[in-house]
Amino acid sequence: MALTPKLGGIAVAMANRNYRIYTIGAIPSLMGTWVQRMAVGWLAWELTGSGAWLGLIAFADLAPAVLSAPIAGAFADRVDRLKAVRLVQYMSLLQAATLATLTLSNVMTIELLFMLALIQGIVQGIHQPFRHALLGTIVTRAEMTAAIGINSTIWNSSRLIGPAISAVVILQLGVGATFLINALSYIPMLVGLYLITAEQRPTTSKSLSQIPAEILEGIRYVTRHQFIGAVMFMLLMFSFFGRATQELLPGFTGAVFNVGADGLALLTGAAGLGSLFSGVWLSRRGTLSGLSDIMILMVSLVAATQLAFVSTDIFWVSVAVFVGWGFVLNGSGIICQSLVQATVPDTIRGRVVSLYGMLWLGTPALGAFAMGVAADYLGFRIPVAIGAVVILVTFAWSLTRRRRLRESIDAVAKEAT
Repeated sequence: MALTPKLGGIAVAMANRNYRIYTIGAIPSLMGTWVQRMAVGWLAWELTGSGAWLGLIAFADLAPAVLSAPIAGAFADRVDRLKAVRLVQYMSLLQAATLATLTLSNVMTIELLFMLALIQGIVQGIHQPFRHALLGTIVTRAEMTAAIGINSTIWNSSRLIGPAISAVVILQLGVGATFLINALSYIPMLVGLYLITAEQRPTTSKSLSQIPAEILEGIRYVTRHQFIGAVMFMLLMFSFFGRATQELLPGFTGAVFNVGADGLALLTGAAGLGSLFSGVWLSRRGTLSGLSDIMILMVSLVAATQLAFVSTDIFWVSVAVFVGWGFVLNGSGIICQSLVQATVPDTIRGRVVSLYGMLWLGTPALGAFAMGVAADYLGFRIPVAIGAVVILVTFAWSLTRRRRLRESIDAVAKEAT
């Protein structure tokens, strides 16, 4: 009891047995994910030296969520979410093992890397709505912001530590070993998923022919909901024009700052460190009240830090700026998911959070591809700077809806207490 005031919402969420097991199991899995993600980007750069290929690999990794996530979201409201998450973990393990085998056998090509990134992108697009819907199943509304903040803290701790591990492994053992590490990291997560019990009441059995109509129902719900619609629009803008910057870091390290894999690890880790701080802060804060105002402020700071990043030629200054960029970008994403999860009814949760995932995962892929192609002609700085300007326009738009958003979330916060 004495720890609760210090830990705030963290202690409340971690007291939930199912959530605690899920979280502990996720730690090694997420660590392995970031070990592999940095290695894939670095391998793509080593194989081609092309910004366009970097964008294509990021596109393959993230864009399939645009198609697979809405379909998976409809099924997340129909079937057992826990069993589906287990299945997806097995699929991810198989993809990582294949990646390791081909790389260690010295037969990897950029085309094979693209195909495996595409497969993982499809799997992650399926995983995302089930994972987020499962979270809404095992935690209460009052625990939601803290739970999402904790998940983000673990994700970004992995984002901080994983690239450092990846850089060491690449230098000492080669890229293939990083993929093997990721394959093994899925085992503790699978063990945890078999220990969880989750109560869910899926919708009554329906024909598969109704899936398109159910997806459209989710889209209509979002677009017609004044609060969720506005939050999702902001997510779209800072994901496409902001989060895509992360996917171009291999090019920045090689072409702009002239540093190697260790430099890429530092930049990726800097963003992870900033994201870690925002995750800890928001999970300790643990309340929905006031989040809409914080999100609007953070959107403006995403643009400001992005402009600062492309304005410097000094690598260590860029690392420091990227800490701030990671803080505000990740904080915006946490708040957006918290607001959506707290507002949406469980009967349509899978479809709505699948749209969140489509925007959070899919639009950065489109942005990275567009910016990567532009970078081959304009350099890496100008496309990222243009993205920052668009985010500033989004911030100005959000100010016109500030009062309405605040009133909506305050009403939801009162219901949760």
